[in-house]
Amino acid sequence: MESPSGLVGPDTPRGVVMTEEDIADTVAAFAQAAADAKRLGFDTLELHGAHGYLIDQFFWSGTNKRTDAFGGATIRERSRFAADIVRAVRTAVGSDFPLILRVSQWKQQGYKARLATSPQEMTEWLAPLVEAGVDILHCSQRRFWEPEFPDIDGEHGLNFAGWAKKLTGAATISVGSVGLSSDFFAAFGGEGSGAAALDNLYTRMERDEFDLIAVGRVLLSDAHCAEKVQSGQTDSLRGFNAADLAVLA
Repeated sequence: MESPSGLVGPDTPRGVVMTEEDIADTVAAFAQAAADAKRLGFDTLELHGAHGYLIDQFFWSGTNKRTDAFGGATIRERSRFAADIVRAVRTAVGSDFPLILRVSQWKQQGYKARLATSPQEMTEWLAPLVEAGVDILHCSQRRFWEPEFPDIDGEHGLNFAGWAKKLTGAATISVGSVGLSSDFFAAFGGEGSGAAALDNLYTRMERDEFDLIAVGRVLLSDAHCAEKVQSGQTDSLRGFNAADLAVLA
């Protein structure tokens, strides 16, 4: 397994340190995969730059200790790998093909990890990626209703997607335990969740905080979720049954 600095998490060795040649090959592979996706008829594509996977490992100071052009003390410096991928993909698919990038503060290796502790840092992180060619930022939170910087705009302030949209001007997708009465992490332990009220979601969407909402586990247990929301039948929404994951196996 290749990684920026041979680390899967802070002080946790795993993987081979990527050479600059490895990085160039990886960037080219992303671009080729994107071109193939367009050729095969896909309408869009999403790059996974979140949750502690490879692109995110370059973002994170806990896993990127490089001293070359792909490392650095600032999030802007550590974003070069992602920006190179985005530019290469954009060149491969052209200007009229929507490109989504998923990003997160939290990691599988550290649920409380934060790449940006202020709006300024978030701008330095995300703005160059939008400039490189990202159309939509898919902003993953564990709980979408939590404010990203409550010290600035309070407990009902903008969430991650809201701040990303405000700071970059890009369209954003919000996600994280949507429609669940408990944190989606409980599913990893085999736990289910009841259906949750969507008032908070409606309020945030009505004020144009973000443009789209992504739903995962609720759809696994209620295939008609979107139809029910659209028709106002929210009282009949189902929660998430962990046993439904077995249907996908």
